[in-house]
Amino acid sequence: MRLIIVSTLAGVILAGCNQQAETDLAVCKSDLTRSQSEAAAAKAAQATADQKATALQQEAASLSAQVTQLQSAAAVASAEAAKAEAAPEKKFVSRPATKKPVTAANQPPPPSNQPPAAPLTPEERRRSKF
Repeated sequence: MRLIIVSTLAGVILAGCNQQAETDLAVCKSDLTRSQSEAAAAKAAQATADQKATALQQEAASLSAQVTQLQSAAAVASAEAAKAEAAPEKKFVSRPATKKPVTAANQPPPPSNQPPAAPLTPEERRRSKF
């Protein structure tokens, strides 16, 4: 009789443990599924961030090239302005008897379409002091 009671009691305990193990397994599976979906979302976010970083790097390189181009244009304009200031002024003497008709050959050149030189940035001013 004792053997039957002990066997029954052991069976009930094992059945309870089995149910607990199945519950734990179901919880672990749901946790695994959630973790996998979070990992997939993180990978997608990482890929998006990488694409944005690449685009920003390309834009920075483009802007850097544009800044270099504008700086060289400003340097050329500055050199031309300095050259124009250094050139001696020509004095025109009017000769009343020898007026020439205005033709394409003796017209002054049209003004340049170049914009005026941009003012120096604080960084450029700092560099030019040295």
